[in-house]
Amino acid sequence: MTIKNTYINLSVAFCLICLGTSCDISENEIEPGISFTKIYNSSSFTDIYDPLDVASINDSAYLVLSATDAWNIHLLKAGMDGAFEWEMNLPEPYVNALPQMYRQDDNLYLVCMNELRLGTYILRINPAGGETEVVYQNQEITYPLAAHLSAQGDWLIQGYNREERKTSLTKLSPGFNKEWSKEFDILEDVEERIIKHLTRTGTRLPFFNGYAPGNGNSGYYYFNGFNNYTMALTFVNPSDGEPLGVMNGFRDLGYINAALSLENGAFALSKNSYGDNYLIPMSEVNERSVSSSSDLEANQFPEIDARANVIIKTYEIQGREIIFYATHSRSKRIMLYAYDVLDGSLLGVEYMGQTSPYEIGNITATADGGLVVLGKTYVAGRFPRISLFKLTENEVLDMIN
Repeated sequence: MTIKNTYINLSVAFCLICLGTSCDISENEIEPGISFTKIYNSSSFTDIYDPLDVASINDSAYLVLSATDAWNIHLLKAGMDGAFEWEMNLPEPYVNALPQMYRQDDNLYLVCMNELRLGTYILRINPAGGETEVVYQNQEITYPLAAHLSAQGDWLIQGYNREERKTSLTKLSPGFNKEWSKEFDILEDVEERIIKHLTRTGTRLPFFNGYAPGNGNSGYYYFNGFNNYTMALTFVNPSDGEPLGVMNGFRDLGYINAALSLENGAFALSKNSYGDNYLIPMSEVNERSVSSSSDLEANQFPEIDARANVIIKTYEIQGREIIFYATHSRSKRIMLYAYDVLDGSLLGVEYMGQTSPYEIGNITATADGGLVVLGKTYVAGRFPRISLFKLTENEVLDMIN
């Protein structure tokens, strides 16, 4: 069932919840399939959705990955006009999907956890019907916290060893064979904080990892996670995982909360310090030194919510490489900041969400040159639901020009 209107007040939204499951409520309809805003509703008062990622499928649909009921896994498929097609919950024992779907050739993958044994699965997703296939499982990599899939098909999986109180890092070949595994001393028990992170009963922490090509040197891997008492951005040798250097935070009160390696060897970074957020679109990083995130020169963005997720991605827009930061404000509006990758200059800002509170989920580029922004909204100010914003190429160009 599709319900379309231009404004949703509290009483109307409350009534819509009672009408059916998985209807979509369109806040605005501007040329369906080109530009839209959609909210995907539910008839259940107890359903809670935490949108994680959105992928464009064969230029004809979108697949949305969410957490529901704390750490269960939910998939939703929508057409190119945002119209709801189907949804499904993955069965036990799959929980705790990492907040990203990974694309390799024509395949989509997700990384998740075994609910009882806490081990790691890599699942291949059939975007047509949502069926999943286990392509890798390892019960020794416990509490999977982040993963990276390289252009060559190598996997880097970050976990937590609860027995040894260490961060684990494992590299897999494209055939899912272990190439190396390394552990990093945390020197204290952080399991409770990790459980609260996974179950969304406490602070969500910025675990992530990736690959950097370096600047005149060989490339290296990096991971953000617990290391030596603190949340730290750690750099490691890609051939064996041996540490190269580290950018320390301060406990879990000051840390890098997003990082993206750029082609020129620099990084686009975001940091959080005691609830204050700073965006750093162009930063030189020495991966072979010991430094502190507190020493990074940066401009504070007081409008960003203290605990907001920050997403950093680069996309080519009409031949120009653009850095996009996606996050949400203290007033619960989604914000996109666009920066020039050549000099780090701010090109423009886009605000989304007018009639309801919104929080950022993720963003992805579309085949028509636009962007899709995934968010969480609160219907009637109370019920967490999935939302999608579609920006056309012209709207993106207006933002950056």
